[in-house]
Amino acid sequence: MLKNKWRLVAVAAGAVLIAAGCSAPGDGDGTAEGDPTAAAEQADTQADADQDGAGPNIDDIPDPVAEVNGTEISKDEFVTVFQGQYQQMTMQAQMTGQPVDENQLKSQTLEGLVGSELLRQEAVERGLEVSDAEVDTALAGFAEANQASEDEFFAAMGEQGLDRDAVMEQIEKQLLVDKLIVDEYGEFSATDQEIEAAYQQLVEQQAMSGGQAGGGLPPLEQVRGEVEEQLVAEQQAQAMQTLSEELREGADVTEHL
Repeated sequence: MLKNKWRLVAVAAGAVLIAAGCSAPGDGDGTAEGDPTAAAEQADTQADADQDGAGPNIDDIPDPVAEVNGTEISKDEFVTVFQGQYQQMTMQAQMTGQPVDENQLKSQTLEGLVGSELLRQEAVERGLEVSDAEVDTALAGFAEANQASEDEFFAAMGEQGLDRDAVMEQIEKQLLVDKLIVDEYGEFSATDQEIEAAYQQLVEQQAMSGGQAGGGLPPLEQVRGEVEEQLVAEQQAQAMQTLSEELREGADVTEHL
């Protein structure tokens, strides 16, 4: 069964821009918009890795890691995103047998954070704003999507290094970037033909992984909304990457990593 997109930290902290260049459209288990895995599951994985002593090397990361038009990106912000991405890549590596390239992932994380900050700054420059009510509504949606109460949701985010204030700030940033993308490109949608093609790709992936054709996947009509949501999310991720690259051309960016 397809899962709801997990987008909170991903969009606000730049992981979308990392994933947009790494996952193919229609991947049910890709990392576009973060990981479809629920927040509590990711927190459990992080806790298990910590107990085993596993984890990336962060000793050589400077503070700040970069400045974007005079705004610093701190080591703490970088580490939070990098470690989350590292855990996702580690889980994938266990399936593929290929080790995680830490240096490449650090570079991708930094580029994603820079792109995210450029988008945030552009949204502010255009006068776009997010209300407290919009943030509260989004928070309730994130908690519901992860089948958790708001308190459980905050606790799961705490396992990822984000306290309540940081979570609310990240939600606000995401909504601001969402508004910027709509302002720039308009609303995204997926046609029936695109939805059917994406579902067929999932069916074929199931078969290639050793299952029967369509085995484990509900009929299209039962998951049409989720497939459409995934396609729209991929379009948004690509739009974010495209716009951030355009904004970078005229930006003052200094990287220290």
